[in-house]
Amino acid sequence: MKQVLHIFAKDSRRFWPEILISLAITAAFTWTYPGQWMHSSSSYGFNAVAGGAFYVLRAMVAATFLVLVPVSWWLLITRVIHAESLVGDRQFWLTRPYDWRNLFAAKVLFLLVYVGLPLFASQSLLLLLAGFHPLSWLGGLLFNLLLVAGILIIPLFALASVTSNFARMTLTLLGTLIALLAFALLASYISRGSASTPYEDRISLPLLVCFCVAAIVVQYAARQTWLSRLLLIAFPALLVVIGLITPSDTALIRRAYPRPSGPQDQIVQISFNSDSQRLASASAEPKAKNVLLNLPLRVSGVADGYAVTPNDVMVSIEAPNGAHWISPWQAIYAQNYLAGSQDSYVAVSISRAFYDQVRSLPVTLHLTFALTQTHAGKVTRVAMPAHRFSVPEFGVCTPEMAWDRSGFTGISCLAALRRPRLTYVSVLWSNDQPSDSSGPPDPNTSVQGAGWAGNLASDPAAFGITSVWNIPLAISNNINRADQGQPWQPRYLWPGTPLTFTQYNLVRRAQADLSIPAFTLPAYNRMRGHVSVAVIPHAVGR
Repeated sequence: MKQVLHIFAKDSRRFWPEILISLAITAAFTWTYPGQWMHSSSSYGFNAVAGGAFYVLRAMVAATFLVLVPVSWWLLITRVIHAESLVGDRQFWLTRPYDWRNLFAAKVLFLLVYVGLPLFASQSLLLLLAGFHPLSWLGGLLFNLLLVAGILIIPLFALASVTSNFARMTLTLLGTLIALLAFALLASYISRGSASTPYEDRISLPLLVCFCVAAIVVQYAARQTWLSRLLLIAFPALLVVIGLITPSDTALIRRAYPRPSGPQDQIVQISFNSDSQRLASASAEPKAKNVLLNLPLRVSGVADGYAVTPNDVMVSIEAPNGAHWISPWQAIYAQNYLAGSQDSYVAVSISRAFYDQVRSLPVTLHLTFALTQTHAGKVTRVAMPAHRFSVPEFGVCTPEMAWDRSGFTGISCLAALRRPRLTYVSVLWSNDQPSDSSGPPDPNTSVQGAGWAGNLASDPAAFGITSVWNIPLAISNNINRADQGQPWQPRYLWPGTPLTFTQYNLVRRAQADLSIPAFTLPAYNRMRGHVSVAVIPHAVGR
């Protein structure tokens, strides 16, 4: 233990400039990052343009320091590991002599003190500034530190252990980043689809940590540089093998989203909405290989107290001349469906060559949807105050003031360590500005607004240098669309207006089908943003 402390003290004295730079960047990040929590309209009422520009500037500064934090770790880790080089057979520290276990423990202690503790302090302070008590989120803080260590700190430690100087470390790191980018591009090229399967990658990070730790220990214990490098190279090679034997998106979705056994097992009814003002349309960018087809839908059959989320879609096209085409699963982004009939749409990507081949023919479209059903759980009702307020199990919210200080035109919310659980937020808008003597708005003259936030993830924290997450919250009906020729006016949230936060929990996943016979594909224009529309016969949902 005495030798461990001796090495730690020696490194602390020798690398105090790098330590100071890292601590200063972490402190600057902690000081600037809360600036992007404040919306420009609520912070700078004197002028919307000037306030918005100042907000963007502060956000850019905070983002810069967010990037510089891991860069400072790279500098600090490389310098302190290379102080006792592990590459070659002429290391001066062997004549001390240093026991490799003590040397390794001293380096780990150094990283804990000068990287781990400052990050923990920064994240705790950010939670406190956002209105969260850090001790209440201690488990999530520690989990996030483990994620940061596994994704950033341990790999940097391993790369520094198998390189002899800062220049080679830099080249190795750049090569690693280029290889990761090439691997991602190759994976996206091989996978034609873009399905959002419900399976999360639970094996890559543990494998990364195991291979990096093994390389570090081998290097410190035996200084077998090529063996350590082979261990690091084996990790991406193993990922490629795992990717090759992993079931395809089609198999994963078929397993995760079982087909209903009968009509009574349907969680939603989806049909083509030929009466919609949003007629079917198609668009294609110049030289694009695919055509984007937009179809208006009518959604019904969702049970009371439930919601249904469309995740993926697969489309097949059959022409009367025997031509047939089927797409891979494609991720779709649409609203969550509640009880009652509602209009929606779906956008599917179709091969341009096949589209041109059958565009003049009456084809049969068949769409298969992968859907997630959730059920309403805990409900929290809040009478909105004129200041920051806390919503249990959701986050901390602040009313947003309009740029002209005429009233509150929305709410912005923050969450601790990760997005909140999937939540339906409903409000009551008023067309009138609140007065000093006004109470809650009259429900009979108010306009209902709602929006969704969060997801169904269950991890205690998501990977991030920051511990506070902005919650995107777009609430519907926030604009009063006046008569033609009149400018649109914002609607207002009065102090005391009721806000309702309803959590939704996963129930099951399933598929749903939609067939559209005698469908004439609309013509598309090759210019960006220009589409043509066509009226299509009614569909047969099944």
